[in-house]
Amino acid sequence: MSPPVRKKKKYQKIPVKGVFIAVLMILSIGAIIYYLKGQLSKQPNSFKKNEYLVRGVDLSHHNPIINWSELRGHGVSFVYMKATGGVSHKDRNYAYNYEAVKKSGLKAGTYHFYLFAASGKEQARHFINIAKCESGDMFPAIDVEHSQHNLYSKDTVYIKRVVDELKVLENELYEYYGCHPLIYTNKECYNLYVKDNFPSNYIWMCDLREEPSYVKDWVIWQFSHKGQLEGVDGNVDLNYFRYAHNELYKFLIP
Repeated sequence: MSPPVRKKKKYQKIPVKGVFIAVLMILSIGAIIYYLKGQLSKQPNSFKKNEYLVRGVDLSHHNPIINWSELRGHGVSFVYMKATGGVSHKDRNYAYNYEAVKKSGLKAGTYHFYLFAASGKEQARHFINIAKCESGDMFPAIDVEHSQHNLYSKDTVYIKRVVDELKVLENELYEYYGCHPLIYTNKECYNLYVKDNFPSNYIWMCDLREEPSYVKDWVIWQFSHKGQLEGVDGNVDLNYFRYAHNELYKFLIP
C-alpha cells in the first residue's frame, strides 16, 4: 500500500499594497509620537530674560514644598494654586500653599478643576466652601481641559451640557466674588467649549508651542510644564502675565 499523500496547504497571499499601507501607517504613528515627544522636551525650563516681566507659577498637590523667598528671585509675582475639583475633591496641599504664598508677599490665586457636565452649582458650592480667596487676591480660575475624568466626545448633546454647566459654575462664582473668573484651557478645549460662549471672561491659555495670539482675550500664558527654578524641587508650571505690572490690579478680587 502506498503511503498517503499529504496535501499541500494553501496559503492566502497578502497583497503587497496592503502590507505597504500597514507599514506606512505604523511608521507615521511612530513619527507623530516621536515629534510630540520632541516638542514636549523642547519646553523652556525657565523664564526668558526680556519676555513678559510679570511672571507666575501654578501648583497642586503634585508639587513639593517650595522655598518662596528663592522663587521671588526669579521675578515671580503671582502663584495660582489648585483648591478643588469636581464636587468633592480637595487638594491636600492647598491650605498650606495658600498661607505660605500670602506670607511671602506674592499674589495668590486659587483655581477649581471643572468636572465636565457635572452640576455647575454643586461645583461652585464646593469651591466656595474650600477656597480662601480674599480681596486683593487674583481672580479665581476654572480649569477646563480633557483628562481621564473629562473625556473627549463628538456627541453634540454632551458638548452642550459641558458648556451649560460651565456657564452655571462661572455665573455662581461671578455672583459670589464680584468678578468673572479666569478660564484656564488649551487650544482644543478653547475651540470646543469656551470660544464664543464666555465673552466676559479673560483666558488663561496653555500652549506649549507658541504664544496664544489666536485668542483675543488671553491674559495669562502657561508656556511650560517643565520649569526648573531655584527653590522648587522638581518641575513647575511657568506662566507669563500679558500686561505690565501696574495693570495686575485689574485682575484682583475687589
